[in-house]
Amino acid sequence: MKLDLDEAPHLGKDVLFLEDLAVGYPGHAPLLTQINLQAQAGERIILTGENGSGKTTLLRTIAGELTPMAGRVRLGQSVQLGYMSQEQELLDADDTPLRTIQAVAPLNETDARSFLHYFLFTGDDSLRPNGQLSYGERARLALARLVASGCNFLLLDEPTNHLDIPSRTMFEEALSQFEGTILAVVHDRYFIEQFATKLWLVDDCQLELIYT
Repeated sequence: MKLDLDEAPHLGKDVLFLEDLAVGYPGHAPLLTQINLQAQAGERIILTGENGSGKTTLLRTIAGELTPMAGRVRLGQSVQLGYMSQEQELLDADDTPLRTIQAVAPLNETDARSFLHYFLFTGDDSLRPNGQLSYGERARLALARLVASGCNFLLLDEPTNHLDIPSRTMFEEALSQFEGTILAVVHDRYFIEQFATKLWLVDDCQLELIYT
């Protein structure tokens, strides 16, 4: 699996600002409050904490899918954000991998299928409905979509959960070569120790910077 993530557009120094931010869902108490953190170019930030503590909600808020309950999210001017959800729900079940890539990149069918081949979609795999793909296949397709979009700031929600060991290894190697900024929800201690330059920990409705 070839992941050309090192070709992302140039990213300015300031990538993300979270200012007095509170996140959650309407009609319920906020899951996280008083968040004042920032991300800069080239950082690999791991977001971790107990299940149900608000990590996915925070990513969805940064991605613009949820409205902040208080405060604001501010992105740098040159940021092109790519969001990979935990269950790949951003992929249209009725689309195919081929159409998914062509929707974000000016590629003809031959070039799009060649591009998907790097992500282990061979033969007629690129013509199957996304809804029929396995979790691992959908994860690879979601990543391929980010690469084709030319993003320089990745939001990844437990990105290796459904990947087999060879694909997980290639995924991690590609991320280590990516020159943009990454904010990822990860629980794997080995991955955190090898990858993170900064750790954000969710604890008791607060988000703390543990180390840089």
